Amino acid sequence: MYAARYYDRQNLKEYLATVWLQPGTLFVQIETEAGNQTLEWGASNLHSIETHPDGQVIVQNGKQFIEVKDLYFKADLERNFQGKKLGKRGFFDQIGLGGCLIGLLIVTLPFIAAYIWVIPTLANEAADKVPVDVEEKIGDTWFQALTAQYTIDSSRTRLIQEFYDSLHYGGAYDMRISLVNEPVVNAFAMPGGHIVVFDSILQIMDAPEQLAALLAHEASHVQLKHSTRAIFRKMATTIAIVTIFGDFRTVAGLIAQQSDELAGLSYSRTLEMEADAHGLALMEAQAIPQQGMPDLFRHMESTIPKETSNKIPNFLSTHPALEERIQTTEQVAKKTNQPGVVSPGLVRIWQQLKSK
Repeated sequence: MYAARYYDRQNLKEYLATVWLQPGTLFVQIETEAGNQTLEWGASNLHSIETHPDGQVIVQNGKQFIEVKDLYFKADLERNFQGKKLGKRGFFDQIGLGGCLIGLLIVTLPFIAAYIWVIPTLANEAADKVPVDVEEKIGDTWFQALTAQYTIDSSRTRLIQEFYDSLHYGGAYDMRISLVNEPVVNAFAMPGGHIVVFDSILQIMDAPEQLAALLAHEASHVQLKHSTRAIFRKMATTIAIVTIFGDFRTVAGLIAQQSDELAGLSYSRTLEMEADAHGLALMEAQAIPQQGMPDLFRHMESTIPKETSNKIPNFLSTHPALEERIQTTEQVAKKTNQPGVVSPGLVRIWQQLKSK
């Protein structure tokens, strides 16, 4: 057995773990707050294996990673998966001929350049041209496929929808807010206007302007087409081919088939900061206290254990640090110097949401 650390990229969780091997299977026992949980990873689950000179080995399974610091682990791993392709090991990795790699790079360089720069650019341009009604159909398809795994709180969904409608943030989209029962502090937006809020993030709030800030941020992702761009970039190659012929409606079917994979979409640092800024502008236009946004981020930051937030490797970081977002949004709120007032109607709905 080997001592390890387990990282969950999607939920930004870190646990101590114990790892052991049997032919064709890697077992990972993680020590969670709810007790021990054992995961079984086969050869097809080992997406990448990164080895460092000091004996550290990082094994990736989708958005999950384990880190083992033991000089014997890599050899033991290969012995138990003998004859099976692991991680990024391919033909050129095995023969190790630098000349062949250089030759392959020269031949494939134009294709690499197209994949890295041209196709994503075309995907972004295609996303910007998608009509609102098509985005709504894409979002509806994704919503139906994705929320099948969640329990929607219908009574509080009606209340949070009423809360959003009372904000009068405007825009070209018919925003539809759903509240689901999930133990993860999270919320996300889909193309066309769907916003899903996990009840755990509502539980950490203590003022209505914080919910207004969350909805302003997620609505900004929709209004600025961030959700559509993220999906198009994720499926760039396939969607680029489809949209060459202008058949945007075919995209909805493609997204439905990839709903589980697309659930883990994340935005770049630039897009997250842009949504923060746009959200603050929405709040300012409706005279809602902008301080709600940095306060929300502070509450979110408090849910991440200090030892975990300090140790998460850089390769797991997908968003700007909450500390940076707190500082940036607070500077805007202070510069605007708009005290703002939450209307009695919003306060009433907020109190009903928190009491259920």
